[in-house]
This record gives sequence, C-alpha cells and structure tokens, in this order.
Amino acid sequence: MTDLAGKVALITGASSGTGAEIARAFSHAGMQVAVHYRSEAGAAKRVVDTIRDEGGTAVAFQADLADAASTRDLATAAVERLGTISVLVNNAGPFIDTPFLKLKERDWDAMLAANLKAPYLLVQALAPAMIEQGWGRIINLGATSALVRSHGIYGLAKAALLHLTESLALELAPAITVNAIIPSQIASARTDTMPVYKNAAIAGTPMGRLVTESEIAKMAVLLCRPDFDFMTGRPILLDGGRALPQFPRLKIDEA
Repeated sequence: MTDLAGKVALITGASSGTGAEIARAFSHAGMQVAVHYRSEAGAAKRVVDTIRDEGGTAVAFQADLADAASTRDLATAAVERLGTISVLVNNAGPFIDTPFLKLKERDWDAMLAANLKAPYLLVQALAPAMIEQGWGRIINLGATSALVRSHGIYGLAKAALLHLTESLALELAPAITVNAIIPSQIASARTDTMPVYKNAAIAGTPMGRLVTESEIAKMAVLLCRPDFDFMTGRPILLDGGRALPQFPRLKIDEA
C-alpha cells in the first residue's frame, strides 16, 4: 500500500481495543502513527512497542479529550513530533446511558466534550495543514446508538457526530474527505465478559455474529485509499444488518 507510505495518522483512544487495531492496520499500510491515550500509559506503550517491533513508527501521546486545552495540546505535540497529520481518526468515545432525569451536569459536559467537542477541536487544529498539502482524511467512529433514542447522552453525542461529519465533508471538500464508520456492538474482550448481553446482541444481528475490531480497522484503511477518493460525508454501517427497520412481531393470537 505504497500510496499511504510515510503519511502520519493520529488515532484517539488507541491504547486498546478498536483504536489499537486501527493503529496497527495503519502502520501495516505504511503510515506513521500517533497513538493517543487518556490514562493507560502502559497499554499505549505496548501498542507502540508492537508497532515498532513490526517495523513501523509510532509515538504515544497523552491527553484528556474532555478538556479543551489538553485536546489542543495533543494536536500540537503530535505535529511537532511527527510532522503534518494527514489522517485523523476520532475513535475515542466514552459511554454512559444514564437516564436524562438522573444525568449529572458534569457527565453531560464530559460526554459531549470527549465524543463531540474533541473531534471538532482536532479537526480545527489539523485540517488547515491537510488543505494546504491538498490531501487529508478524517474518519469519525460513530455508533448505532446514534440511531436509537435509548442511549441517553452518548446516543445524542454520536447522533451529533454524524451531523458534524456531513457538515465537515461539505466544508473541507475537495482536499479532505470526512466519513463515519458506525459499528454495532463490537466483538471484544469486554463483550466476552457479558455473555448474556453478547448472545442477545448476536441473536438480534441478521448476520449472526458481531463486527470485529479488525473489520473496523480494515474499513478505516480503505477510506484512506485512492479507491475511496470520491466518498465523503457518509456513514458506513458495520452492523450486520442489525439497524435495518423491521416490522415488530406482535405475537397476536389468531386462534
């Protein structure tokens, strides 16, 4: 994948899970990788060490994305260390589904800051250089929670992130494409600790399984390839058909 060789990518929330998988996939595609983490320095170091052991270039950067100043400092530090960021993946996205009547104001602020404001701040900091060089990719990690109304402030933030994706696609074209990857429940070590929920999620998915972190990472790489130069402002659902509208089964006794 020589078309991506040498480009620099910043992935937020990349110390574990999907973010770490995206970081490794980008490295395999030839990119240098900025691995962001909030608190798990050891986990971020392991991701960086793995990438370096595989022959890639990676550097870990700490930032609290719920804090605007820390988010801006992340962008500055990554550019100073690695050079112009050509690819931004807004992957970090903490989750809570507290009912609105019980939601604390500080949680409202923190969730919107990390899930929505941080992507906006990072785009504002990094997009001008992408435009100047004539090429850039912004990928926002959404969630099918944006499509329902029962996941509280998290769903609200992810729904707004889709709106932001579309607006940025219009504003930043033609130099930069902006798209969103929207997975349903992801197969992960965390999901494995909730077997009842995991089985219910699989049962509700027409394809009979959960999306994998590797599948999400591969899609992120594809969105950076020339094959996808003409795609922008689009939500890409990786949900195995789970979000498709279905007529409710009412179980009416016709006897």
